[in-house]
Amino acid sequence: MTVYRVDVCVLNDDYSGFTKLLSSHGLSLHVRIYSDNGIDNLLLDVGPSNRIIKYNSELLGLDLSDVKAVVLSHRHYDHTGGLKHVLRVSNSVGKRLTVIAHPWIFKPSITLSSDKQEFDKGMPYSYEELITLKPNLILTKSSLRISDSTYYLGEIGNYIDLSKYKEGFYTVLDDGELVPDNLPDDTGLSVKVEGLGLIVLSGCSHSGIANIVKQASETLKENVYAVVGGLHMLKYSEDDIRESIRILKDLGVESVYVGHCTGFKAEKILSDEFRDKFYKIHTGFKITFKGG
Repeated sequence: MTVYRVDVCVLNDDYSGFTKLLSSHGLSLHVRIYSDNGIDNLLLDVGPSNRIIKYNSELLGLDLSDVKAVVLSHRHYDHTGGLKHVLRVSNSVGKRLTVIAHPWIFKPSITLSSDKQEFDKGMPYSYEELITLKPNLILTKSSLRISDSTYYLGEIGNYIDLSKYKEGFYTVLDDGELVPDNLPDDTGLSVKVEGLGLIVLSGCSHSGIANIVKQASETLKENVYAVVGGLHMLKYSEDDIRESIRILKDLGVESVYVGHCTGFKAEKILSDEFRDKFYKIHTGFKITFKGG
């Protein structure tokens, strides 16, 4: 199967731009993939709430009933909160929606630091709640081919060690033990566009966008043309930001479309480095990638 075009529409970002759309801390990307086999519609993440994804999809004219699958980049509430609405839309047309995620998707996510204690950062729904909406749940640590050119990337390798930026995250194991959480569920989605290269879409990049892009490149044996999503560089040192950018460029990245948790300092450096190939996304932002 050859993909010749990918359209990305931001259904939710922290910033709504000069639009009438709603925004809140979180991310959701509607991904429309055109190939010689037809059109597939996917969602990478579903934002923080059912109300926002319902309102914005309707205002943008996106019919969520034709979504083939929802890919959840990780379990934090700001990426999973709108899942019930998407499942209800699928149910309303008699369709069982596929939801692809890591097996930790229902584990608690807790932040404990000197200045912040949050006990409810994880998926806002229990397994028992969601299963009543009859999703086709595929929970896997491994990469998964959604189509010949589209991959859920699975657990991300630690090619560049950014574990210090995960300090303060905790989870509870099945035996009740509270342990540091290195967010093994944080992953991304990659689409190969013929004649262009890979498009890598990330929700939050807790695993490090350099690690996510390197894994995408190694999984699909292609250079990465563009990165879209949140890069979670809020607390990165300037050296780590620049090292991540160096790796992205070495892997072929020419364009970056970033928002959500990327952070102002990182956005400034990314803008300086990628110049007119740097784009700050917002709710309603649209991107078209066309192959040769």
